[in-house]
Amino acid sequence: MELIKKFIKDIEKNNFYILAAQIRKDGKVADEWTRFAAKPRFETYSIAKTFVGVGVGIAIEEGLIRLDEKVINSFPEASYDIVNDNAINITVRDLLTMTSGLSETMLWRDGYERKHEHDWVRFFYKNGKFDNKPGTSFLYNNANSYILGCLIEKKSGQNLREFLRYRLFEPIGIHNVEWTSCPMGHTIAANALQINVDELGQFGQLIANGGEYNGKRIVSEDYIKEMTTSYYETGEYIPNNTPVKANYGYQIWIDKLNRAVYMWGIFGQYCIVMPEKNIVITVLSLEQTDGGSNGNYETSPLRKIIWEDLVTQF
Repeated sequence: MELIKKFIKDIEKNNFYILAAQIRKDGKVADEWTRFAAKPRFETYSIAKTFVGVGVGIAIEEGLIRLDEKVINSFPEASYDIVNDNAINITVRDLLTMTSGLSETMLWRDGYERKHEHDWVRFFYKNGKFDNKPGTSFLYNNANSYILGCLIEKKSGQNLREFLRYRLFEPIGIHNVEWTSCPMGHTIAANALQINVDELGQFGQLIANGGEYNGKRIVSEDYIKEMTTSYYETGEYIPNNTPVKANYGYQIWIDKLNRAVYMWGIFGQYCIVMPEKNIVITVLSLEQTDGGSNGNYETSPLRKIIWEDLVTQF
């Protein structure tokens, strides 16, 4: 397979800084390139969101949470700060689909609250602007994923890393997980997960397999189908000659045009899954120009090359 070779040539032509690229076909590595032979772990930013999305599915199957339960019921200590009915009515499903009702973003990696606030759950309910009715308006937001992680921790009595350790990470070959915590000790489920190209590809294979890995059922096939269903149109775009908006499922992006789903982290972290073809494409980068499309059709130059050289070739 010569796809990676051409991809790297185009990457170098544009002076992009790629760390690793890999293609899996039918569960096996078919082609790859790595800058470092040891394949070290790197920060994958928002790709962590899809891991918590799968974690929710596992927690549902164990009877810990329900899709339509109101999240605030699990955080009574934060409830007396709420003055907005929209905040009271947020469900697990709303958090998964990024439709919590927030009208502005929270908990960005360099945001004020991450540097100056101690209790981020309480900050979410007390200071969040919930101008929209939950379940009606898409707004991509770190806060939604973080609260999902805190909910799993509250219901399971375990840190998210530990909850997923033997349920997800170990079975798919990810050991000694590195995932940063907030000042209260909660896993920062929105980002801050460090993994390498093999580990991310293995997670993508789990999605491609409908929730199975090496013959072991990790999460139900029904949940993976539900998770990878398109619920909302977004302001992100799929590279194409004509504008095509990306859609969103449960903590994962949907590319209807290429019948794919994908995880994306800022600065060029991608894991694109094409279940019908059993293809998983993984790219890790340190590319500052990759900031998404930000509501404009012009997507990042890196994303264009990934889709042109890799995704559309299958």
